[in-house]
Amino acid sequence: MDKKKVEQEVILQYRQHEVNIEDVTNRVKAHYIAKGNSEDSIEDVQIYVKPEEFTAYYVINDSFCGKVNLF
Repeated sequence: MDKKKVEQEVILQYRQHEVNIEDVTNRVKAHYIAKGNSEDSIEDVQIYVKPEEFTAYYVINDSFCGKVNLF
């Protein structure tokens, strides 16, 4: 029996702001690529969301670190 795919969306709300976490993930990948890296080189991504700093910090492939604005 095939499992039904469930659509999901995660929204972070902080004060008067909100952001879709998938959008944050896409921004992280775009930032990584803009720094001269290939999308194909991405093996794993960790994103650390700090709403009080309006920032998402990330680590890609256990070595490349960066940050993007949340809102």
